[in-house]
Amino acid sequence: MLAAVPVAALGQVASFPAEGDLVVFSATAVDKKGRPVTDLRQQDFRIYEEGRLQPISRFHGGLELPARVLLLVDGSGSMDEELKVASVRFAAERILDVLGDEDQVALAGFDSRYWGVVAFTHDREAVRRGLATVEPFGSTALHDALDKAARDIASHGEGRRAVVVITDGIDTASEKTPEEVLQRSRALDVPIYAISVVSRLDDPESSLYLGRKNRGAGATGGEMLERYANLSGGAAFLISDYAGLRKAALRIAAELKHQYRLGYDPPPGPARFRRVEVRTTRRGVTVRTRSGYVPF
Repeated sequence: MLAAVPVAALGQVASFPAEGDLVVFSATAVDKKGRPVTDLRQQDFRIYEEGRLQPISRFHGGLELPARVLLLVDGSGSMDEELKVASVRFAAERILDVLGDEDQVALAGFDSRYWGVVAFTHDREAVRRGLATVEPFGSTALHDALDKAARDIASHGEGRRAVVVITDGIDTASEKTPEEVLQRSRALDVPIYAISVVSRLDDPESSLYLGRKNRGAGATGGEMLERYANLSGGAAFLISDYAGLRKAALRIAAELKHQYRLGYDPPPGPARFRRVEVRTTRRGVTVRTRSGYVPF
């Protein structure tokens, strides 16, 4: 079982020691077509805190650090459809296939609860067996689960890391509001990747797409997951077929393999949320990372 992680008081933004410690950011660089850019050097990056340039004192190019990936799968009753169950397992399998042998994977499930299925391991077969035990049942506390998953993986030390959630995007039972979770998640150094399994009627890439005005609950949930992804430095995908699932899983795995780690000494100041922007001098390249942090 995954270790339980204490949850901060409602409305409190996650924080961590800053005085004498580096502020560390996971970052992914992509070109105009969304493909990972893998050859950037320390001198190619610029970090701005509240608009002021900060000197970079730690840099890892990604590949030399193993990854820890927490697969968070929706086990609620709304997933009780053959296509949704198969889609969850298909996407998870594709991610397992392309991660390196040195990378560790954990598996957690959620319905109205959040529970650990497989602790961090190099054993892919253990994760596959764990996937088969997650059976759809109960209501859906998606936002609560994301909050706990991000804190869970953030407690497992340094290195490349991410939460990959596979869900239909429909929340029915969370105690926390999306805004409460978003407020905290933006300050954790944990990119969130979201795969929302939706009807073809809600998929903009489908010929059956009905448009934004007629979108269903899954598409609306997918928009909220996109906010999680954007604030944390991850990415979100709205998927209705296996081709889309394969494409999303391969892109997630490619980004995780080339996740940069950047650190700097935080300037003195009050313990409030500090907005951070990471850029690169490479033309045509965009850097995604979390939107800021809160020092003690």
